[in-house]
Amino acid sequence: MTGGPASIDALCALVGPTDPQAGRLGALRLRTLARPHGALGRLDDLVPRIAAIRSDPDPGPLPALVSVLAADHGVAGQAVSALPQPAGGRMLALVRSGRAPLNLIADRVPARVVSADFGLVEPVGEAEFRIGPGTGDICLRNAMTPAEAERAVLNGARFLRGQLGVETAVAVGEIGVGNTTAAAALTARLLVLPAAEVVGAGSGIAPAAVARKLTLVERALARTEGGPAADPLAQLAALGGYEIAGNVGVILAAAAARRVVVLDGFITAVAALIAVRLCPPAGRYLVAAHRSAEPGHHPLLQALGLDPLLDLGLRLGVASGAALALGLVNTTLELAHRTPRARDVGLALPAEDR
Repeated sequence: MTGGPASIDALCALVGPTDPQAGRLGALRLRTLARPHGALGRLDDLVPRIAAIRSDPDPGPLPALVSVLAADHGVAGQAVSALPQPAGGRMLALVRSGRAPLNLIADRVPARVVSADFGLVEPVGEAEFRIGPGTGDICLRNAMTPAEAERAVLNGARFLRGQLGVETAVAVGEIGVGNTTAAAALTARLLVLPAAEVVGAGSGIAPAAVARKLTLVERALARTEGGPAADPLAQLAALGGYEIAGNVGVILAAAAARRVVVLDGFITAVAALIAVRLCPPAGRYLVAAHRSAEPGHHPLLQALGLDPLLDLGLRLGVASGAALALGLVNTTLELAHRTPRARDVGLALPAEDR
């Protein structure tokens, strides 16, 4: 599928505000149900937020799409991951075969899984959205050129538009050996935090490897110091990855289509922060699935103003946390949709709950 906005500015211009009136009506409707107001705690907060996104006070369960973009990172050659670089392609192939943990979770939601190679060293499937065979090593040079970063963002938007059908929720995920290193560097730069506060074990590396990873992130930050810190696209090009840039486009295109955007973990959160820095209205469309074990994930969620639905120490990645959360989101919406009104069943609620 071709066409679509020719620039990131044009893509951002398509993202409109959510519908506050629908959100207020959704919140009021909850108060009429045959259960105490706020009985589901933070889950009840989802209903008016999603009502505002969908411009529907009673949206009901959302048909869902899970998007997974894959790319390799040059910095992976510095042993920052427990996985060898070719593992990214094998993981994507497993997703495409329908046998990955993500697929098993998505089948239970249910949700449709789609994926694309945005820059694996060893190509998998079609090459329509590929930018190149892995990024540059961010310790030595920029991950990509500004033109490549913009093309990856626009390719992400084009990919999402081509895949989106009746689905009204989009779960955002990724595959990328070495991408927690890139995400840590981006988080430190975008949030002006010390690298030591955002570097974690990623795929499960040993403490000595985490220390080496920290040194590499500090080196990447020193190399790019003095660049345009206020320009998120420039930081993305210097320190990011093709799949991170692609997910910026996925998030913006989903918001432009008034879809609920369910973020997976650390990597998708940094893509979301860049998307919101480029286009602040996009932040209204975001739901955080979970808080991962990566230390940089928490400050990103705080910067986005998001309270995650789950906090399970997940490290599985590949949109698995987002798929798990989709089930929780749809269960919450189903309860709001199908629970009878208190007055219809003769249930007298306390005045503060009416």
